[in-house]
Amino acid sequence: MIRPLFTRRRVQVLSSASILSLCLYIYHFLATSDARRSARISKPQPTADTHPPHTPTDYAAPTSESTWCQERFGLRFLENMRNFTGSYCNHQAKSSLDCFWSETAKGRLDTTCFARGAIFDPERKIFHIDCPLRAARDNARGLPRVPEDMHAYWYDTGPLQILNKSLLLNGGAAPRPDAERITILVKREGPNNLWHSLMEIMSLSWSLDSLQMSSTETGAAYLSPSQMNSTQIVLVDDFDLGPYIELWRLFAQMPIRRLSELDAEEPPSNIVVPLVGGSNPLWQGDWVELSCTEASLVSTFVRRVLDLYKISDADAEPASTGGSDADIVVTFVDRKGARELVDQDAHMEALRSAVPHMKLSVVDFASMPLHQQFQVARHTDVLLGVHGAGLTHSMFMKPGAVLVEVLPADFAHKGFRNLAQMLGHRYFRTHAKPAAPKTRRDWQQDPVEIDQ
Repeated sequence: MIRPLFTRRRVQVLSSASILSLCLYIYHFLATSDARRSARISKPQPTADTHPPHTPTDYAAPTSESTWCQERFGLRFLENMRNFTGSYCNHQAKSSLDCFWSETAKGRLDTTCFARGAIFDPERKIFHIDCPLRAARDNARGLPRVPEDMHAYWYDTGPLQILNKSLLLNGGAAPRPDAERITILVKREGPNNLWHSLMEIMSLSWSLDSLQMSSTETGAAYLSPSQMNSTQIVLVDDFDLGPYIELWRLFAQMPIRRLSELDAEEPPSNIVVPLVGGSNPLWQGDWVELSCTEASLVSTFVRRVLDLYKISDADAEPASTGGSDADIVVTFVDRKGARELVDQDAHMEALRSAVPHMKLSVVDFASMPLHQQFQVARHTDVLLGVHGAGLTHSMFMKPGAVLVEVLPADFAHKGFRNLAQMLGHRYFRTHAKPAAPKTRRDWQQDPVEIDQ
């Protein structure tokens, strides 16, 4: 895998034209190397009728990455969660509640839970199971407690919020026969930020993968890909559906519904309470440079999204197989309303003059359908833009592509740098200068200015 040019060296502040010229040269050189070629990974296939637990087949082979990196971005993350689990209902319970734990951040335990035999109360608009909890002394030594050790995340999200408001454990009523439906209870952070939404959806995908890898008392897996047809997403928040709602259908083929829409006809369900977006280990790289150069958790998720939208590398521009500079596709992320680039049009003209043999497009991703956003990103060789959620699209670029980030003055965010390194992208950054002196500055809103 290609490592970024700047891993731990101080990055010089360059003009936009010189940065892009350098990126195009590097990209053209890399495009002819074998390191640019990556194998297409197939999607997981349904298991046999017995659904034995197994690792989803689309994860990469074992890696030589450090243990720290593997436990946050590699398959070991799922394996650790599979192995750190416990059952929480007492012996008199007619339902069951099993929770799987992850500890990647100091002082915080993250969890996903699977509840069997839930029924819906249409009057109270809540699911409940018959699960009197075990006394703490009856739990295995070292096993976290439910709900005491569940973390309270930002935006009032996470399993603790679900158990408090949407899934009553000691419901009293006996469940009906074994449920065939799987219900995933989701409380989102919000509907409109692509980065936040992808952190949530990725975390859900890892929750489901860990359940597919884990065995019940009968030896069967908790979940199988063949159950997608009987799986539904139920939103417990009141946000608008938003532009990214269709991505949640990556895991569930039934219609997405709100908790408030369910009625007395709702059949019994097995409930998945997934890992929350705030637990996603990618957040741990916001302010420090990480050494991780692989991330099978992320790359597998990316491939699943591309497969969902039938986006193929075969449709990409010739530069991906060693074309000329004229084949290189450069995309500038056009921001609206916050952190806009001062004199943007003049900068674009300067780039075109400095590097005439390229295809430069100024793109407002927010104005495009989601599948088109990912298609543009996948076929982009150099993505350029001011720091923000628009650079999240770099996640879907081909290995070997280039990301150029313009950071606000004195802003040392490392998240996109780390992501680029883990996905095999080249990364460059430049810091802007304040557009005008202010008594109080707001990096989230202020326009940014760089030299031509």
